[in-house]
Amino acid sequence: MIKKVIWALSSGLLAGVVSYSYGEIFEKQLMEDYSNVVPTAAIFISCLIGTILATLGFWLLTKFIPKYGEFIFAFLFALLTTASLVGVLGFTFTDDSNELHQFIFYGYAMPMHFFPFLAWYVFKPLFDKK
Repeated sequence: MIKKVIWALSSGLLAGVVSYSYGEIFEKQLMEDYSNVVPTAAIFISCLIGTILATLGFWLLTKFIPKYGEFIFAFLFALLTTASLVGVLGFTFTDDSNELHQFIFYGYAMPMHFFPFLAWYVFKPLFDKK
């Protein structure tokens, strides 16, 4: 069980670091600042919660449905990650930002939703040996 906790935390931290780095590079290149919309703490917390829930879901599905649990998990993880983009697409700025500013934000926030998924699968071979 300790191995699964380390798996969840390490993949969450990796996803958080990659998301933060991506955001910083994106903001510097386009001279946009989204730190008031997406705080750094929110990036790390959401990555950690996502990977902790993913590890818990993986463990439960593979324990109770050993034959198809891993496939069901991968399908649900990909589906939920993609579905989380609805929140980004539904976000609108309250100030008098123009439409271009809104589309730039999509490019900023949408890729970050996939980093926990990718980080979790990067660490899977280290922590899930059968």
